[in-house]
Amino acid sequence: MLRWLIGGGREPQGLAETIGEEQTQNPYTELLVLKAHHDIVRFLVQLDDYRFASAGDDGIVVVWNAQTGEKLLELNGHTQKITAIITFSSLGSCEEKNQLILTASADRTVIVWDGDTARQVQRISCFQSTVKCLTVLQRLDVWLSGGNDLCVWNRKLDLLCKTSHLSDTGISALVEIPK
Repeated sequence: MLRWLIGGGREPQGLAETIGEEQTQNPYTELLVLKAHHDIVRFLVQLDDYRFASAGDDGIVVVWNAQTGEKLLELNGHTQKITAIITFSSLGSCEEKNQLILTASADRTVIVWDGDTARQVQRISCFQSTVKCLTVLQRLDVWLSGGNDLCVWNRKLDLLCKTSHLSDTGISALVEIPK
């Protein structure tokens, strides 16, 4: 369970010390403001039992230690705000599965990151518009990107299918419906 308020927004953080006293019904009274972002944080994603990542309008992904709040990695590569983030297990040996972090941005790119090293595994820049959402379909071993186009990708990052949508709004959310 994460017990921290992620900082970096535009609002002052001065009243943070009183949260525990004002919320008497809240059993989580510990608070730690994590500082690394320079703009609004819009996304949090759990990487494993010990780490999570934050991303937002500054185009940066920060990987944090969930126990201590220590900043572990900073992933820089997007030039505009991040619009979606997901995790996907990489193809590794049976004993070793690396966690990939996929980020979409208003800069019309998707970057695939190694969640352990912050290395860019691949940068996908074939999009004609902003990618607004990402999702993983575990059963099919694929991931999808949505915006004005809906694209289906395999684990090796090959584009399997692309469908163009000619609406003004495009696709803004993708979900997997359980079988």
